[in-house]
Amino acid sequence: MMKAKTQAATRLTLCASERLKCIGSVDGFFPDIGHHEEQEMGGVWLHPIKLLDGFWLRLHDRAAANVNTWIHADGFEITPEGNRFLYGNGLGHTPVVITRDQLAPEGLGGLVVTYRLTNTGPESRPLALEFLAQTDLRPVWFSETIGLVDGNRDTGTWLPEEDVFLSKDQDHEWYVAVGASQTPTQVQGDRQGPQNTHNNGVAFSLVFDLELSPGEEKTLSFFIAGSYTSRSECLADYRRLATGTDFQGEKARRYQTLLSRSLLTLADAPFVEVYNWIKVNTDWLIQDSGTHGRGLTAGLPEYPWWFGCDNAYALQGVLALGDFELCRDTLQLLLDSSRKANGNGRIVHEVTTGGVCAHPGNTQETGHFLFTLYEYYQWTGDRDFLERAFPYLQKSVEWLEAQDTDGDLFPSGYGIIEIAGLNSEMIDSAVYTCAGYHSFAQICRVLGQETLALAWEEKSKALKQAINTQFWDAEAGLYCDTFTSVAVVKANLEAILGRVPAALKADTASLMEALLAGKTLLGEQESGWLINQNWVINTPMEMGLAPPEKAEQALAKLHTDRFIGPYGMYLNGLYRDTTMTISTGVMAVAQARYGHADRALELLKRMFQTFGMATPGCVSEMSPDYGCFVQAWTAYGAFVPVVQYFFGVRPQFHEHRVLLAPSMPRDWPEAKLSDVRVPGGTLTLSYRREGDSQHLRVEGNSTLPLWFQGQPRSTWVVNGERLTSQEKEFLVPVGLG
Repeated sequence: MMKAKTQAATRLTLCASERLKCIGSVDGFFPDIGHHEEQEMGGVWLHPIKLLDGFWLRLHDRAAANVNTWIHADGFEITPEGNRFLYGNGLGHTPVVITRDQLAPEGLGGLVVTYRLTNTGPESRPLALEFLAQTDLRPVWFSETIGLVDGNRDTGTWLPEEDVFLSKDQDHEWYVAVGASQTPTQVQGDRQGPQNTHNNGVAFSLVFDLELSPGEEKTLSFFIAGSYTSRSECLADYRRLATGTDFQGEKARRYQTLLSRSLLTLADAPFVEVYNWIKVNTDWLIQDSGTHGRGLTAGLPEYPWWFGCDNAYALQGVLALGDFELCRDTLQLLLDSSRKANGNGRIVHEVTTGGVCAHPGNTQETGHFLFTLYEYYQWTGDRDFLERAFPYLQKSVEWLEAQDTDGDLFPSGYGIIEIAGLNSEMIDSAVYTCAGYHSFAQICRVLGQETLALAWEEKSKALKQAINTQFWDAEAGLYCDTFTSVAVVKANLEAILGRVPAALKADTASLMEALLAGKTLLGEQESGWLINQNWVINTPMEMGLAPPEKAEQALAKLHTDRFIGPYGMYLNGLYRDTTMTISTGVMAVAQARYGHADRALELLKRMFQTFGMATPGCVSEMSPDYGCFVQAWTAYGAFVPVVQYFFGVRPQFHEHRVLLAPSMPRDWPEAKLSDVRVPGGTLTLSYRREGDSQHLRVEGNSTLPLWFQGQPRSTWVVNGERLTSQEKEFLVPVGLG
């Protein structure tokens, strides 16, 4: 069983199902955290509403002086299925040892919390236990924009016929029910817990008297259920929680299936451990919000809703893991949200679990969405989805083209770098638009729209050419951040310098002066500017748009201390102060795409060493240990290089084949990838290197034929057949063993 441990501290952790997220700290408490809903992003959420600010347990050992305290955990363990908190050293002068297990069953809007109390002493222990819960029935962030506002007060009452405390928002049909595996001795209202929370909720306690004989263990479970639609649904889920028997087994089977997909076997056990945990982290971020949709959210605790940008990356990792259904559901949710919020082809940036569009979309997201949707087709052959999406996708490319306001082919507006002053013609917007045009052209071909396909393919080729001339800085050997004029840079200079760290402000100002001085003769003519050297200058290589000679220059320069720090690629090469998993992941994909598997693996190892620094079992959004403690787009960097480039599994449904083009890092002389889902079946690839020869064994089944593509100047033995390439790639059919 996968398990991650820590000594208890103030770090955050998660217990999750597709419906419920319980976010607290590893000491068992619930700190006030977050800024979207100020100090309210933790606690127990049944999106699109919050249920509880938290819950706490007070232990009173009547046979021990001064043992009457709200208990803090001094140890913590996390598994894919749930959490365990350990209470022993911090309970004072009592021989009682406590564990607390949390599990969120799938398919139910609730949580099961189980305390096990053991008397390790020679005498009986008369105990009083107080379980206090603080309700906070409130809607998700941004709901007030559609008139959905938290009621003035939650109400609550004990229902003796149900043996449950039921709370309701004063103005809405939002409910939370809390009860236990035995009837409490007392139910107390208007209680004050160990943490002050300021809200409109109700604090109440369930009190129990227990007697523990020497060596005896007793179990007390609590059930928390909620609903954002009705009292009856809330109580029905509560009863199912209270009477269920195999929730742990169901969760274990879920993760057994998840972990068996794209199963990596290596001698490097720490790498495999992190690889597997990122699968689990990704699963934790699935959110089913009923009528508002099911899809992959961005990150916790701060971004528990759906993003176009994040998913354009993350879903490529999800495809590599074989969860085609999650990819489809998320793409459909984003498509439906974009139709509703925009209607003009633009793909949304941010949609809450309450169905509210918080941002209509940055420029790069629309092209990136088109690319990712076509990738979904390549892996699945789901033509029906393309047909349903096509009318809106046609609007999408037209909307993108309209963002080119000056006729130079480059769309204007913010790209992924949402920083003041960087809202001109950005490299990532241009690259993803180019990829989006190409993807749309291929979708047209699938659907028999050849005339449209040719038109958009030509536009993609023209944009690719423009990127490789206008955005390329030959002196620097890098692609530029932006393509704009001196006047625009001067107008945004204050904003650009505004975020520069104080220690670098003078040097950056001098750099900007030099850049401006070197371009004064251009007048109003636009040109490429390498201003912040942001990580998105990798995108021409990430998308395969850079010709080999430019790619080799750029990738070599990017793989230096100027751009790479201890944990991966800096967000920019100018400040070198922050790193994210997405900047590292994009660079790893770029390096792997051009055959630099060793560089890509080095980047992944840098990213993977942040594992558990903030939260056991997790890789944080911001390296090494801050931002969201679990982030969806980490899946892109973790799985795309390994599955699509190291092992080279790339379904190409449009070519009616699965391409196998492995490029294995030298640190992996032997490796295996099992049960990779491809159209109509799965593949298992076993690799080993013997001297100058590389051996690949392919087993499994697919509805598409397999084609092997070897590296130049390499010798491969595939399923026992020796294949030798010269100066060019080759394609040969491979039989399945």
